Amino acid sequence: MIKTEVVIVGAGPAGLGCAALLKQMGIEDEELIVLERGEVGESFLRWPDSMRFITPSFPCNGYHQTDLNAITPDTSPAFNAGKEHLSGKEYAKYLNMVVNHYKIPVTTQTELLEVSSIGPNDGFYLQTSDSEIQCKFLIWAGGEFQSPSMNAFSGAELCQHNTHIRDWQALEQGHYVVIGGYESGVDATFNLANSANKVTLLDCKPNDADTYDPSQVLSPYTMERMKSIADNKDIDFDGEFEVSSVYKEGNEYVVQSTDGNEVRTLFPPINCTGFEMDLGPVSDLFVYQDNGYPWVSAFDESTKRRNLFLAGPRLYHDPTLLCFIYKFRGRFAAPCRVIGSELELDMSVMKHYRQAGMVLEDMDCCKQQECFC
Repeated sequence: MIKTEVVIVGAGPAGLGCAALLKQMGIEDEELIVLERGEVGESFLRWPDSMRFITPSFPCNGYHQTDLNAITPDTSPAFNAGKEHLSGKEYAKYLNMVVNHYKIPVTTQTELLEVSSIGPNDGFYLQTSDSEIQCKFLIWAGGEFQSPSMNAFSGAELCQHNTHIRDWQALEQGHYVVIGGYESGVDATFNLANSANKVTLLDCKPNDADTYDPSQVLSPYTMERMKSIADNKDIDFDGEFEVSSVYKEGNEYVVQSTDGNEVRTLFPPINCTGFEMDLGPVSDLFVYQDNGYPWVSAFDESTKRRNLFLAGPRLYHDPTLLCFIYKFRGRFAAPCRVIGSELELDMSVMKHYRQAGMVLEDMDCCKQQECFC
């Protein structure tokens, strides 16, 4: 039995962001374990080679501004990669640099199989693929990239989810149907079109005119790419086509809308409808809201089980979904403040994080976002 104080599940931006902050607070190596079932930055390593970050990176630490894609105030993906829009592999390299710089103890190729509560205030027992661990605090930062949505419509299992495609140029040329017109749908359409394919993009509603929330509108980077292919005669955009089902008829895949229209293709439709919520073995240790997101306290702690915290893209404080890196990184301080206080760590680094804009406490600033220019 390995005994430690803190276990963080997931060596992606959220997990490593929390771990780096705890290391700066002075937590000892034997008091912290980061578990990762793949490699550091596994989700980014699985990106297609052509996929890029939609949020731009800029090495502006010298101006006391933090790189939008950084997970600590004093690091910058752009500085290391030398570009604004990083690939998945480049970002995974940055995450590895963070691990090495802050000396974060990460155990890779280790899957968390089971979590059980010892008692109301006594911590958790963890069963992994090769060990047993006892800890007092647990931060779930497992992400969602490995849980693609395969239930958005009837027959979704006949489709190929965009996260399963490693190289768009390796696909056989022809006519492809892309379902879902948000960031990943436009990315798929852009890359397919650049490989001389015909593309039909369905259910394309790129912007919600009633919000300025970047979680709900296309990024400028994606809008620019969309405009670059808008006049391409081999691309058909249909924002009114709401997919109800996909079925196979002979050697064709038939995509049907809710009002009975059809689009046919010889290739499995590309499913770009996002991801399912997957909290793995801690799923039963949360209570869920009507919209499916877990209830968390002001410290991002489970309302059902003390000392269990949530970090990453499923973190929701009504009405704000802290999904993008530059949003949910502002919440790294929430669980770390609780843990740091109880373990009597050095909390002075919090001032530095606050000055860097990486402490988000007042969610009221997210309720009404307006741009008047």
